[in-house]
Amino acid sequence: MSATWKKCLNTLKDTVPLTTFSLWVQPLKPVEDKTTLSLLAPNASVLNYINKNLKQEIKHVIKQHNKNLGIYIGILPHSNANPKAVKQHKTKLFPDYTFDNLVLGSANQMAYSAAQQIAENITSSPYNPFIIYGNSGLGKTHLMQAAGHLAQEKSKNAKIIYVPLMDFVRNITTSLRHNTIEDIKAYYQSCDLLLVDDIHLIAGKEKSQEEFFHIFNFLFSTGKQIIFTCDQPPKNIKSLEERLKTRFSQGLNLHLTPPELEMRAAILLKKANNGKINITLTEDAALFIAGHITSNVRDLEGALLKLKAFVDFSKIGDEFISKEVVENALGDLIKPKIKNIDINDIQKETAKHYAITVSDLSSKSRKQHYVLARQMAIFIAHELTTLSLTKIGKHFGNRDHSTVLHAIKKIENKIPQSSETEGDYKLIKLKLANL
Repeated sequence: MSATWKKCLNTLKDTVPLTTFSLWVQPLKPVEDKTTLSLLAPNASVLNYINKNLKQEIKHVIKQHNKNLGIYIGILPHSNANPKAVKQHKTKLFPDYTFDNLVLGSANQMAYSAAQQIAENITSSPYNPFIIYGNSGLGKTHLMQAAGHLAQEKSKNAKIIYVPLMDFVRNITTSLRHNTIEDIKAYYQSCDLLLVDDIHLIAGKEKSQEEFFHIFNFLFSTGKQIIFTCDQPPKNIKSLEERLKTRFSQGLNLHLTPPELEMRAAILLKKANNGKINITLTEDAALFIAGHITSNVRDLEGALLKLKAFVDFSKIGDEFISKEVVENALGDLIKPKIKNIDINDIQKETAKHYAITVSDLSSKSRKQHYVLARQMAIFIAHELTTLSLTKIGKHFGNRDHSTVLHAIKKIENKIPQSSETEGDYKLIKLKLANL
């Protein structure tokens, strides 16, 4: 290294912020001869930042240490040439992962809204970085890539890079082997929107963390948008450098939770109609499957594929997909039915379904809506608990044995006659099965 520049670095380290020093000053390559000290930036972005923000300070410090040297600040020659490219691990956005193909529910509504807003304003979003975290199979990658598709649609010239974390690690490893680390960094630093899948996998990979730190700082300081997915809150990732935890946590971190029953059913219905599955699934069948497959979207897709295979190979025709067909096709995925459940849960779910309060179920009100809800809760309590009729009555305003029996008979007779009542009954039971 240039002796003069080495002295200058020691001075600049004390006069400029550490982040600025490591991000903008350290990458400069010094070339010193008898008359001139040339400082060469690795790419145009670094050169532009130096000229705009640090040029005068750097010149002042150089003159302090050697006032006879001429000063030239430019760009490394290979940056303007077309050097032999190092093969990079790149992944394109998946064509189906758009906002149009996303099913919305309470589990992903906030993350959806945030991703859409960010995608429409990647140059000015206050939510940077944006991190979507949660368990596997909940749609984190879909949301992130949907933001990428929308950003590309809104700004045709925007450069968007999507990279699974392990591909990033492979790129870093390859670049170190070929001594092209600056080319790789310049590649990532050139984007307007960086999408990184499974950022938690960078934990414990020290060199990758170091290079990613500099890439992140560069993008953040130049106003470029960053979106990550993660399996947990960034602050909880073990073996992750504290400086990365701090930067990841300074943006918007949103948690994706497993989809609720209605959302799972909607996902099944939407995916059943796509070209890959293409089977006719009724709402009742979708609700039945959704009531038993409760973990994540991938498991729902797996159940649909299994159902499709059963229908295709048994040649029954998908127009005949009944509850019995679903049970035969997905027998090993269906949970055993709940025989005993707390009566308080039954009251809460029934009241919620009919948009009344639990106290309304025990009241003396004879409003038709309250009576129907009360009778439904009593009927389900009789079916799913081991309580006697008298004990059930005590939970509903101390109603006597005959009143409870009347409520049970009333719903028992109404279910076969009213599709609406039957639907209420099935939906409440499905929700109870998923508590």
